[in-house]
This record gives sequence, structure tokens and C-alpha cells, in this order.
Amino acid sequence: MVAFPLGFLLDLVTFDFESYVTLGITRILMAVLFLSLFFGISSGETMRDAYRALGIFFAILLTFQTMYQPLLEITDIFAVTNFAAAGYLLFPFLIVGCIAIFPLTVKEAVLTLVLFFVVQMLILILMPENADPHQRLGILLVLTVTGLLCTFAAISQLLYMSLLIDQASIDSLTRCYSRNSGEEIIDVQFKISKRQNMPFSLVFIDLDSFKSINDRYGHEAGDRVLANAAANIRRNARGSDVIVRWGGEEFVILLPNTDAKGALKSIRRLRNIGLGTRPDGKMVTASFGIVDRQDVNVGDWSALVDIADNQMYEAKSRGGNDIAVYRPTDDNGKDPEQEDLVAAG
Repeated sequence: MVAFPLGFLLDLVTFDFESYVTLGITRILMAVLFLSLFFGISSGETMRDAYRALGIFFAILLTFQTMYQPLLEITDIFAVTNFAAAGYLLFPFLIVGCIAIFPLTVKEAVLTLVLFFVVQMLILILMPENADPHQRLGILLVLTVTGLLCTFAAISQLLYMSLLIDQASIDSLTRCYSRNSGEEIIDVQFKISKRQNMPFSLVFIDLDSFKSINDRYGHEAGDRVLANAAANIRRNARGSDVIVRWGGEEFVILLPNTDAKGALKSIRRLRNIGLGTRPDGKMVTASFGIVDRQDVNVGDWSALVDIADNQMYEAKSRGGNDIAVYRPTDDNGKDPEQEDLVAAG
């Protein structure tokens, strides 16, 4: 938006008045479109919004190139001595260079590059008929090489960013999400569930008597038990479930679009699989607290976690190796489904 109007003075000393007016109007239009894009992307939340914004970004640049190309009337690029005209000739390289700005997947980067070259081939047709065809081919070849390098840079950028995110968000011992990244995911899932009025269950897990493993067998043995327990939790989880290492021997499982009964079935299945063995050969057990967002009246995700945590302590108070499910009560203070859920333990 800022850069496009800066070329007014160069156009004034380079082109005739009619061409200058045409380019000036075009520059103002491009600046307005970029300003609209700037404010428009702030409300985008989905990948579709991101793709749309990316497409508009390149469409604005390519539209400007398409509009100024017929005005140049350059038949020999090596004969260009004017600074402004040379800048217009280099503009396509600026456009293809913008691909490297964005972290793109292979599919996204290749598709962007292909669409760019389709437009470039159409634009080259707009060059004067007496323009050297070898120079046209040369421009296209150099753009191809530049585009491939920029595509590689975009893909590499995404790979590097994903590695950094993995290092920052994944707990190295358990391969579960760390607490910091887990809190962000819970916040997002909580808001989605609330906006769509869909169930969203949260399970709080605490391994029973874990401190005794560290005290008796050492922290390395405790780490092995934690890693095995986390592996079994992941093995039991669905693709949409999210597992977070909350701290120490505590885990949180997020089950989107799942009510308390569905979460209870999942935890029963997990208990059948088992959480591994302790160094003395005994089975690792845990206390589980389950809550569904639709069953509680809370305004934020942290309150939901607190309720699941309290349910876990309730299971722990019964001797551990148990499940406690939060259920809403009726007007008489009784839970109409409690008898079914108590049987979970």
C-alpha cells in the first residue's frame, strides 16, 4: 500500500502524460486493494481465508503487471537505459520472490508457482510483436529458475517453522503436548465447543503412587514408566483427541465432540489396555476425572480443567485406580445418571 504510490515521480519523468495518468490511477487502485486486504485478513480464522488472502495478494501484483505491460513498448530489453522502465522489467521477479515470504507446503507452493507462470506466459504475449522472441524465452527461463528457488525457500521455511513448533510444543519425554501449548489448544477447543454448542469432554489423569517409584527406583525408572504410560494413552486415543502432559505424572486428554459417556467408554478402554508396569512388575494405575463442557456452566477453559481435576481427586480419595465423572444434578440435588456412571470404577 505504501510502496505503490512511491513510483509517481519516476513515472512522471519517464512516460508521456496519458501513460502517466493511466499508471497513476492503476497505482492508486492497487494501493486501495492492498489496504482492503490488510484490513480484510484480520478477521480470517480458517485456512480457506488464508488461501483467499494469498490469492488476492498475488492477483493484485499480477494485475498491475498486466496493466502496465502494454505501456512499456519495449522491443529490446538490453536497450533499456531508463531507471523506471528497468524497474518495471524487474517487477515480475519481485512478484515471484514474494513466494519465498510465505511458509507453504509442497502442494501450495507448486500450485502458486504454476498459476504465476500461466499468467506470465499470457503477459509475455502482450509484449510488442516485434520484440525479440529469444528475449521472451530468456525472461521465462530466468523466471522459472527464480521461481523454483523461491518455492524451495517457501517449503524450507514451513519445515523449519514446524520443527521449531514441535520443539516448543511437544514434551520430549512423553511425546505429548506440553502444558503451554496444551492450554492454547484447550482454549481453542473450548471456544469452538461453546460457539457450536457441541460436547467437549476433558479427562484429568494422575498416575497413582508415582512418587514412590522415583523414591525407590530413581528418576530414570520413573521416566520410563511415564513414557510407557503416555505411549499407551496415545495408543488408545482417536485421531481427533489431544493429549497434554500437564505436569509431573499428570495428563489431560481433550475429546472434541464427545460427551461424558463417550469419554467414559474411552477411559474404560484405556484401563483395559493398561498403562504399563512399574519397576516391581505391578500394573501402573491412575485416577481419572471426567467432565463435559455441556454439563457445567463455566465461562472459560480453566474452570473446566479445575472441575476435572476435582473429579480426579475424588477418584483418588476412594483409593485410586478409579474414575469419577461430573454429572449435573436435578432440582432435588440427585444425579439421575449417577448409578450408571458409578459403575465405571
